Amino acid sequence: MEQIASRPSPDQVPLLKVENITKTFGAVQALRGVSFTLERGEILALVGDNGAGKSTLVKIISGVYPPTSGQIFLNGQVCTFDRPAAALAAGIETVYQNLALIEELDVADNVYLGRETTRWGVLGRWLGILDRPSMRRHTAQALGQLHIKIPAPTLAVRRMSGGQRQAIAIGRALTWGRELLILDEPTAALGVDETEQVLRMIEELRATRGLSFLVISHNMQNVYRIADKVVVLRQGRHVATLRKEETTVEEIVAYITGAKESAFN
Repeated sequence: MEQIASRPSPDQVPLLKVENITKTFGAVQALRGVSFTLERGEILALVGDNGAGKSTLVKIISGVYPPTSGQIFLNGQVCTFDRPAAALAAGIETVYQNLALIEELDVADNVYLGRETTRWGVLGRWLGILDRPSMRRHTAQALGQLHIKIPAPTLAVRRMSGGQRQAIAIGRALTWGRELLILDEPTAALGVDETEQVLRMIEELRATRGLSFLVISHNMQNVYRIADKVVVLRQGRHVATLRKEETTVEEIVAYITGAKESAFN
């Protein structure tokens, strides 16, 4: 009798699988066959020098660019994102370095930006009457889970520190139940205390909520602290995948600079 292979359970399938992704812009080949997996509850750091292809790869995963070739799998399913909204709908939230916050709006308005809730039924939706008390209440609850002191959700973002703004951007992703958070240089331009707050927040969210992170960073000390796995790109090529417990900061830097040859040669 023919045996039918059992389908792997969701826990056995990587949350994200990037398979042989390439990207060309005219005569420029930005990515040359990048492949890696990100497991559920894992923090993966994507590192490399300027021009290595990190930003291009993240923009492909988040739906800004289509790949020239290759595939992306989310929860074992092939995904084709033709726009950022499609990646958002699939559960991928990208927090870029500029955070995409509207400084003149308050915290709640930023968290609900583009997803505002209204009151008074159909008439309220037609007139655009926002249910700000509900939005602010739910925002305060979501940000309270970050264990970072955030000013009142009625306060304008322009009056907040860099660490608080980063927490708001991540809190926005949590509010909408994202499966994967992509953080682009989450501690850039932050002071020592605020950097510690953001790193601790990432660690706690992984520990308490099982969130998965893909983090781009140039700070190797921060990478080595929070990452379970490090993927190194150089000149558009994937040159190494390193488990933290099996590597050192010096080895990561050696792969980035080319002092150490690709692990896939």
